[in-house]
Amino acid sequence: MEVTSAGQKDKIWHILEQEPHRVFAAQGLAATLNPTAAKDPNQQQQLVNEILADLSRLVEEGKVREVAEGGFKARIFTNETRYIEHAFIGGMGNTDFRFSSPIFRLNIGVIGMYFIKSPSEENWMVLVRDTTGGTCFSLRTRLREGTYQIGNQVQEVEDKGFISIVGRYIEKKHVTITIRGDVIFVEDLKTSKGTRVDLLTEEGLTRYQEAAREFLKTVEPSNCWDPVSRGRYVLDQFLRHRQNLEVTFFGAAVDSILLQTIPVGSNPDPRAKTL
Repeated sequence: MEVTSAGQKDKIWHILEQEPHRVFAAQGLAATLNPTAAKDPNQQQQLVNEILADLSRLVEEGKVREVAEGGFKARIFTNETRYIEHAFIGGMGNTDFRFSSPIFRLNIGVIGMYFIKSPSEENWMVLVRDTTGGTCFSLRTRLREGTYQIGNQVQEVEDKGFISIVGRYIEKKHVTITIRGDVIFVEDLKTSKGTRVDLLTEEGLTRYQEAAREFLKTVEPSNCWDPVSRGRYVLDQFLRHRQNLEVTFFGAAVDSILLQTIPVGSNPDPRAKTL
């Protein structure tokens, strides 16, 4: 039985690995693995239960993520070190993505939105970065638990907790993000270009924050927000120690430390505007 179970688990992993952006349900996998089981309800339910058990094992192994209730997909990482996980939703067979990470990014067109959870306050800081004008600036706002809409038009809705984040170059108006404690829910209703979600893994968060603390020890306080200083530090770490850090996530890790000491409503970064 163990050999058969292991063989089935390997087959499930192979199916998910072949289409890593697609979300699979146990029922769909059952029809693929054993089409004849659909003729017998009892046999089909037994197979579904076995597949759910195999999927749970794959989740424990860190290969698969349950991104929605009963929906599973292969985890995708940006590089071999597996510090940053990403997913593409909308137009790829899945519209929902559920995860937990204190630092993550939404890529919507040319806009990069960095969400940083404040460890000292019950809210999230959102930094919206736009480089299309040749210069980098950020719009800063704070979000508490609730549902938010991201788009280029302000929608008139009755729910006061449904707030729009408007961006000139955001080409969609119906991506929603829901914050419930440590769990984040992102929904993209099958837009043509989709939405990319990037999040730091637990190991990645530790790595980036350690590098951020070292950076803050070496830079003058007046330059701690300077993207050039941050970029030079990342380049130096790569040349000297072969430590490959993504500049934008490194900046978000630096921000996560700096923002711990910033009172609500203040704006210490001269390049940042408050929404």
